[in-house]
Amino acid sequence: MGNEEKILEMLIDLTKAIDNTRTELKAEIQGVRTELKEEIQGVRTELKEEIQGVRTELKEEIQGVRTELKAEIQGVRTELETEIRENRKEIIKIENKIESEISDKICGLYDSREVTNDKLDKISNDIGDIKETISNVELITASNWRDLTKLKSIK
Repeated sequence: MGNEEKILEMLIDLTKAIDNTRTELKAEIQGVRTELKEEIQGVRTELKEEIQGVRTELKEEIQGVRTELKAEIQGVRTELETEIRENRKEIIKIENKIESEISDKICGLYDSREVTNDKLDKISNDIGDIKETISNVELITASNWRDLTKLKSIK
């Protein structure tokens, strides 16, 4: 066996060793890939479960907050409705009081006007009587002047 044959055998052995190493590396890499895939799948599963748990907790908390808000809003609504009813009652009382006072004032003004009209009628009648009396006094005075003139002329 010559050098060339030895080299050829060594190359064949080296090729087989490289092929074996390559096969072993492929198997090793495939194993690592499989392990990583399994581990990643496990982490995904754990994350999904964790996320689902957080979602459930958040939903429960949000539902609790919603319930509290609804109760609070209902309480405020009830208070406002009660206050609105009370305010309406007070407004009606004020309206009635104002209407009553306005009515009283109008009646008072009407009564005052009637009294004023009665007084004016009385004053008008009194003025008419005074005019008539003055006319009578003027007639009597004129008659007296005539009589005085007659008496003076007789002297």
